[in-house]
Amino acid sequence: MILPQKSSPLWSFDGPASDSDVCLYHSGFPIFHEGMKYWSCCKRKTSDFNTFLSQEGCTTGTHLWRKKDTGKKVVPCRFDWHQTGAQVIISIYAKNAVPELCYVEANSTTLDIRVIFEGEKEFAQKISLWGVIDVSKSIINMMAAKIEIAMNKSEPMSWARLDLPPPPPPKETEQETEETDSEDEDE
Repeated sequence: MILPQKSSPLWSFDGPASDSDVCLYHSGFPIFHEGMKYWSCCKRKTSDFNTFLSQEGCTTGTHLWRKKDTGKKVVPCRFDWHQTGAQVIISIYAKNAVPELCYVEANSTTLDIRVIFEGEKEFAQKISLWGVIDVSKSIINMMAAKIEIAMNKSEPMSWARLDLPPPPPPKETEQETEETDSEDEDE
């Protein structure tokens, strides 16, 4: 095993052969909150910045040497949420956003947030909410460095989290059982 020299970067392009190397990276975005530093994907918290920078990635994939140009540059935004008995409030920290181009589409269980910045940059987030909201009583406040979405809950109850976890992938054994059952019915 050859260790990289201090002056050379850890990730370097050494011709087409380096495309097949496994890349270890963080699929989430960095979060700095109350002195703690961590990645949204793996949440290994630390208070030391150098330790945060040296955290090994939690996701594996292939190298992508250049980002695909989609016209707008996708940027991460830090956002937090909190709740009261009757409301859920999301705070998106978005400095230099263009209010005329930003929007939030919502129904009783989902949010689609789009924040457009100067220089053709964009933040997009889709959230399947944990509970049900009353859209007609919800409001959005756009400030210089923050966007606040105040949503009224349909029922005054505590949410365990902001969003629903993604559904698990279907199991193959259940599908095979259903196929066997339908073949038996045909006979």
